[in-house]
Amino acid sequence: MKVVRVKNLAIGEGMTKICVPIVAATDYDVTYQLRLIAKSGCDLAEFRADCYEDCLNDEALLRTLKTIREKLKELPILFTFRTAGEGGSRKISSGQYRELLLLAIDSGYIDLIDVEFFSEEGFVDEIITAAHEKGVYVIISNHDFKTTIPMEQIVTRYRDMIATGADIAKIAMMPEDASQVVDMMQAAKELQESGNEVPIIVISMGELGVSTRTAGEMYGNCISFATAGIPSAPGQIEVAALRSQLEMIHHIIGS
Repeated sequence: MKVVRVKNLAIGEGMTKICVPIVAATDYDVTYQLRLIAKSGCDLAEFRADCYEDCLNDEALLRTLKTIREKLKELPILFTFRTAGEGGSRKISSGQYRELLLLAIDSGYIDLIDVEFFSEEGFVDEIITAAHEKGVYVIISNHDFKTTIPMEQIVTRYRDMIATGADIAKIAMMPEDASQVVDMMQAAKELQESGNEVPIIVISMGELGVSTRTAGEMYGNCISFATAGIPSAPGQIEVAALRSQLEMIHHIIGS
């Protein structure tokens, strides 16, 4: 498995890493959540820019990113603007989305960036190239808050996402029943067994999918999202509780 080394973190190696989202509308909320995250024991933090009310104000956004970088010191920072079509907090145009990601890449304050796979044609390649030129790693993502596609389609989608040259591929879907949670796990396992070398993130959301967050190392899940305050998606659990489960699974696999 390819290992994505971000600061002192090796993503894709060893135990599933824990990421905590910063879900904050104001600068005050950002500061409050940063205090919680700094004490949480997580492995990396995700700034959900779509939740920040001044995200389209370049000056305010850069100031906030600078604050996050300074407060979290060596903790890797993932920048994400989740569009409304994939469960995000606000609608923006494709042009605004592009400019926002390029601004974050050029800022020097982030280590990883999320780009949605189903963006306009040519957009994904541009963002990946720009990010890699600046030493920023790319998570290519796809989210469906309504249902889960069949297992074979999940595998195909992962392969198409991996073919873009992104560093990590992420799919998060909402299960309608327990069999769809199994489909997500099986898709990840099939990728692992077929020789895939790119780290993947596999999430089945909601209460039904909690096992994908806790037992992910068994089928190659490299990052699990937890909360140190406000969750960014259904099914996220507290950092300490998640770490306890991840450590147990890691011990079982290693024994």
